Amino acid sequence: MKKTTYLSSIISALNKLNGMGSLNEIYDVIEKEGRLSYIFSNPNWKDNVRATIQRHCIQTKSYRGSEDLFRSVYGLGEGYWKFKNFDSSEYDNPIIDRQLKMIANLDISNTEKEMIIKSRIGQGIFRDRIIQKYEHCIITGINDNRLLLASHIKPWRSASNYERLSSENGLLLSPLYDKLFDIGLITFDDNMKILISNKLSCENVSRINIDTNKIYFNNPSNEMMVNMRYHRQNIFVE
Repeated sequence: MKKTTYLSSIISALNKLNGMGSLNEIYDVIEKEGRLSYIFSNPNWKDNVRATIQRHCIQTKSYRGSEDLFRSVYGLGEGYWKFKNFDSSEYDNPIIDRQLKMIANLDISNTEKEMIIKSRIGQGIFRDRIIQKYEHCIITGINDNRLLLASHIKPWRSASNYERLSSENGLLLSPLYDKLFDIGLITFDDNMKILISNKLSCENVSRINIDTNKIYFNNPSNEMMVNMRYHRQNIFVE
């Protein structure tokens, strides 16, 4: 069996993140995948991941002629990386650069700064991933992106850094159904059929006209189902 390397684990993680992610997300995916079994006995494994990325990025001082694979997204030191050929033009722009500088100058803790950066920039990345995955509202079929919302299955406040941007933790919904899902008046079972809360009146259930026998998404991943079970158990109001 071919030995798993830091480089192959980084490539696998970025593939799972659809080509772009923060160092923390890359760490999370590598840890979840468990392909580098020896990382748990190496307290410096995250440093090795970061160093490997830098050795394969011509933008860094660590580059010594290895295969050029990665690019810094918001500038070196910001901790966001992508594949060299990944199109991040929507994020890699002066407006976001100014936002980052403004946040950096705020008189708040580094933890609060990180939370603001993740919420402002991360939501855009998450939305793009969800639109790419579903292309339309999974309930109504509406495919005008102006009318669609990227909904977290496990809420942002409860999710890990990886889960906050993972396409396996999201649905593409039109606003009414986003609201119903967000406040727990609807959810999905393991077959991706809709469950309706008893807290929603019969009149409104009739007006919304949800088909509870329809399968709304075929072949959900195990990861998605874990997140949906969390929603049923912790968000859904029976």
